[in-house]
Amino acid sequence: MKSPALQSLSMAGLQLMTPASSPMGPFFGLPWQQEAIHDNIYTPRKYQVELLEAALDHNTIVCLNTGSGKTFIAVLLTKELSYQIRGDFNKNGKRTVFLVNSANQVAQQVSAVRTHSDLKVGEYSSLEVTESWTKEKWSQEFSKHQVLVMTCHVALTVLRNEYLSLSNINLLVFDECHLAIQDHPYREIMKICEDYPSCPRILGLTASILNGKCDPAELEEKIQKLEKILKSNAETATDLVVLDRYTSQPCEIVVDCGPYTDKSGLYGRLLKELDEALAFLNDCNISVHSKERDSTLISKQILSDCRAVLVVLGPWCADKVAGMMVRELQKYIKHEQEELHRKFLLFTDTFLRKIHALCEEHFSPASLDLKFVTPKVIKLLEILRKYKPYERQQFESVEWYNNRNQDNYVSWSDSEDDDEDEEIEEKEKPETNFPSPFTNILCGIIFVERRYTAVVLNRLIKEAGKQDPELAYISSNFITGHGIGKNQPRNKQMEVEFRKQEEVLRKFRAHETNLLIATSIVEEGVDIPKCNLVVRFDLPTEYRSYVQSKGRARAPISNYIMLADTDKIKSFEEDLKTYKAIEKILRNKCSKSVDANETETEPIVDDDDVFPPYVLRPDENSPRVTINTAIGHINRYCARLPSDPFTHLAPKCKTWELPDHTFYSTLYLPINSPLRASIVGPPMSCARLAERVVALICCEKLHKIGELDDHLMPVGKETVKYEEELDLHDEEETSVPGRPGSTKRRQCYPKAIPECLRDSYPKPDQPCYLYVIGMVLTTPLPDELNFRRRKLYPPEDTTRCFGILTAKPIPQIPHFPVYTRSGEVTISIELKKSGFTLSLQMLELITRLHQYIFSHILRLEKPALEFKPTEADSAYCVLPLNVVDDSSTLDIDFKFMEDIEKSEARTGIPSTQYTKEMPFIFKLEDYQDAVIIPRYRNFDQPHRFYVADVYTDLTPLSKFPSPEYETFAEYYKTKYNLDLTNLNQPLLDVDHTSSRLNLLTPRHLNQKGKALPLSSAEKRKAKWESLQNKQILVPELCAIHPIPASLWRKAVCLPSILYRLHCLLTAEELRAQTATDAGVGVKSLPADFRHVFFQMVFFNMMCNLQAGNNYYCMNYESGNSCLTRGTSQCNTV
Repeated sequence: MKSPALQSLSMAGLQLMTPASSPMGPFFGLPWQQEAIHDNIYTPRKYQVELLEAALDHNTIVCLNTGSGKTFIAVLLTKELSYQIRGDFNKNGKRTVFLVNSANQVAQQVSAVRTHSDLKVGEYSSLEVTESWTKEKWSQEFSKHQVLVMTCHVALTVLRNEYLSLSNINLLVFDECHLAIQDHPYREIMKICEDYPSCPRILGLTASILNGKCDPAELEEKIQKLEKILKSNAETATDLVVLDRYTSQPCEIVVDCGPYTDKSGLYGRLLKELDEALAFLNDCNISVHSKERDSTLISKQILSDCRAVLVVLGPWCADKVAGMMVRELQKYIKHEQEELHRKFLLFTDTFLRKIHALCEEHFSPASLDLKFVTPKVIKLLEILRKYKPYERQQFESVEWYNNRNQDNYVSWSDSEDDDEDEEIEEKEKPETNFPSPFTNILCGIIFVERRYTAVVLNRLIKEAGKQDPELAYISSNFITGHGIGKNQPRNKQMEVEFRKQEEVLRKFRAHETNLLIATSIVEEGVDIPKCNLVVRFDLPTEYRSYVQSKGRARAPISNYIMLADTDKIKSFEEDLKTYKAIEKILRNKCSKSVDANETETEPIVDDDDVFPPYVLRPDENSPRVTINTAIGHINRYCARLPSDPFTHLAPKCKTWELPDHTFYSTLYLPINSPLRASIVGPPMSCARLAERVVALICCEKLHKIGELDDHLMPVGKETVKYEEELDLHDEEETSVPGRPGSTKRRQCYPKAIPECLRDSYPKPDQPCYLYVIGMVLTTPLPDELNFRRRKLYPPEDTTRCFGILTAKPIPQIPHFPVYTRSGEVTISIELKKSGFTLSLQMLELITRLHQYIFSHILRLEKPALEFKPTEADSAYCVLPLNVVDDSSTLDIDFKFMEDIEKSEARTGIPSTQYTKEMPFIFKLEDYQDAVIIPRYRNFDQPHRFYVADVYTDLTPLSKFPSPEYETFAEYYKTKYNLDLTNLNQPLLDVDHTSSRLNLLTPRHLNQKGKALPLSSAEKRKAKWESLQNKQILVPELCAIHPIPASLWRKAVCLPSILYRLHCLLTAEELRAQTATDAGVGVKSLPADFRHVFFQMVFFNMMCNLQAGNNYYCMNYESGNSCLTRGTSQCNTV
């Protein structure tokens, strides 16, 4: 008999709640939607923070799955308590001891501590080596090292011989602490601790109590025993038990798929054939020596996989997988040298071809025939149909899609712009880089057991989408592991496979694909979005598999569906009951867990009587905060505090019970809230009331200091323009803040200005400081990344460069890199001369040139900006330098500035006319370091090009790359009505001057420092090898810009250089102030400090800040404190 729930499910049909069918509307519960703001409980924090707090408070056993960061929590705790171990050991200093079970684990833990901290770590893995050490030798080790990582046997010897007293240990970490239940050195160490008056803090780490199938009663007993032995409380994480801290759990459904009835008899025939072939291979009596390979091993594996696909997916998929396996077998057969091995491979190849022939008798392999797939597949397609989205015309805007907010979302649309291709390709680009937003109501994973099942099921779904319009919205892919996330050596083939799998994950994270078919690799340890559909195609066989796959269904409206064969339903029901019981036990152990019923308590109706509300005005419609709404206000406020996508800001509330059985709470806001002090609430009758009342008091304080406005909402650091443009969202939804960095989260912050740059604009006849911006190409672009095979231009090859003129000295800062088309260029800021004066006329010329660089060359001047150099917060001049007056030193190049001002090509297009009588004369030297402007198009904002090459073998009479025109001369005559006066002049191969101004990351990496997909590089290389894709211009039709190409390339670096200069100067001021006020570090840096590698500390500190188009010249002012552009946030140090 089936259970009533399952019976009604299979009879009544599948009823799923999807975003499209939700009564809350189609935009509620999307996987990438901003997380809900809780109203009755405080926003939860990440599980590592919870477990760390528990470990700081009391002895703790951390129960987490492998790969969930147990060691990292131990390192965090070590760092939190590091103030106790930094002292001299001989002066009552303490030490942290990290215990592991075996010698090979020592190096792993040592590496983790060294990577994540600056502590000195000693490693002791061999008992044979350390057994002979004297007490003096051990004392030397304890003096040298602050963290001691040792095997349990070494530690037991040290403690028994009293080389190290427990009073000198501040923290004792037990890795794999479940071993203490058995007769193990861990248990002996704990016995020593029991007899000692002051036991150190204990942290146990374990995963194995959650592995495999386990009886709930046995699990509870095991945990209690372990707690008793280690004198600790067992804690697990909210993530592990899919509590996800008070948010709704997915709807769990077990679907009875029914039996498979194949009227054609093909299924039975194929199964019989495969069973007989496998029986034959098993019966082959071939002696195998230990060093030899089993000749039948590959054949057995392939036929077993084929049989598994047949049973799980049906004959259509078995036919597909047989074809795939034949192709793979050909590679094995080709390289196999052993005759016997080869014969078995040929046998398998022949057999798979027979499978294909049998299938061809019943159906055409070209199209999907659903009569030849299993009921599981039919049910899966039925489920996927229910996620069919609304049509596009039902909505007026896709803004909600463009602002999709979800923790793991990574935008790739602006990761790198191909500046040189930007204008050429503008018309060729498709409308969008993503599928329609309406394909993305689904974000799902299907879990399968075997690799081939994933591959073929993906193919089946793609075929179904071609035939069934209701499935056409699905964009699927598969992932099967191949060492993803594992630290293991890879050969070239594995590396290629690894990159493919990483690309699959990238597309799924970016919602370019909406369905992933995966093996257990994605159950844990891989960073993917919150899904609204998780399907277990094969039932979970253990609790860990169940909870990890279920944990992927974290969207607000999500379904966790388990597809079961009829004959397995009964046994799985028992397993599911066991999993639920285990989940309940672990939930009770969950750090800071609350009873689920408690989170759903009804609001207190007469809240005014319990505690008076905070009311702004005495009238009836005045905004007010009550104890029922206060927590929601606090959570909303914390969500609006500035943060990056990786920071999880949340309030922290602690509640204590008083002797008279009343409760009081203390509330702590995130560190970047202006309300720094903790808020203590009055005693209340229960813990929940105490938490609500302290939130109410906090709201009052926030309003009084101006952090909440007169509507009791967080004060508007946010722009609200998008709310006016958006009519899709109701008022409640738009009040939810967007993901940091998205268009919904544009914010203005006061920009930090280094003191040395304030009021530093040079004044006539007053002392000035001149600094040279040095540029040296230190790492040329490698050939494999130089897709166009262009010449590289080291900036140090030309003497003309840029300098900075200020009225104040600039402190020393480290050298830093920028990444140009030629490779990595190291930048230095060096003082050239000081104490000299300039006349008013000279300064006016310098100021005009400074404005010209930023407004005309870099085109950063915008309508909202006004050029007021003397009134800007940060003011200095950028000006050209060169070796002048036959000297060997750099100085201000006034003649060059005057020549620029006289040039007709300075701001527009010269009106030079050539005639037959006065034809154009080509001079090669004019074009060898030139920027040119076409004189016949784009008159409002002319295009500027570097001359990359002069084609002396081409003339205007040469064949045009496109068949539409015979020659270049014909093209210009036909399209622009231009006649050339010199038909023998060579042609110019040109590159766009760079529109990419953010040079803080290499061109082949995205903004997060990850390599761009290899395919894009290959496509670009193939594209630029064709003459058709090159820009070929005629010299006669172009004007030469007064700024040479060598200086223009340096000018393009200026926004990144000046942005980094501001960051480093602000960091240096903070460092110097810290050194002075706190006595940490040196007050004045040594002269050679910037040549030392620790300059990278500064680089890493700033690497997440963006530059480029968001950086505006420091001499432009606006009414706002700072400006933002596009979708990026303002940059702040």
